[in-house]
Amino acid sequence: MRITLILIMSFLLTNCSNSYVKNKKVISSPNDLMKFTNVWCEKNKSTDKIIRMCGQGWSKDLTISEQKAIMDSKLKIADIAQHSLIKNEKIIYKDNKKGIDKSYEMTAENILEEATISGYKIISKKVLKEKNGWRTMVLLEYNLI
Repeated sequence: MRITLILIMSFLLTNCSNSYVKNKKVISSPNDLMKFTNVWCEKNKSTDKIIRMCGQGWSKDLTISEQKAIMDSKLKIADIAQHSLIKNEKIIYKDNKKGIDKSYEMTAENILEEATISGYKIISKKVLKEKNGWRTMVLLEYNLI
């Protein structure tokens, strides 16, 4: 009996999150945006061969909002697929009258130069009204092979 109740409750909770995304038309607060983004992005996971990335954009113009969302997703995909990390470390020893002063400095820089993201597919897109503009959410899929 308990197992049946647990299964029914988990099914109902799963349906609530899916219907939240499907039925949402307007973003009314920052918490509302955060919840929608979490539900939207959590349901789509990447694999070893496919990168799925969600992106979002806001503008008073719908077309600009869509372009910002696509660019956001493409930048995230490029960062995963084609980035390089440059790391510099410095250890400096100075001799003084009291002994040796040692200092350590490390910098790391994530570089993305001339990345090409071609062959991506828009899996899904959702447009929401937010204040006096449009919030567009897109999900892109990019094959690594």
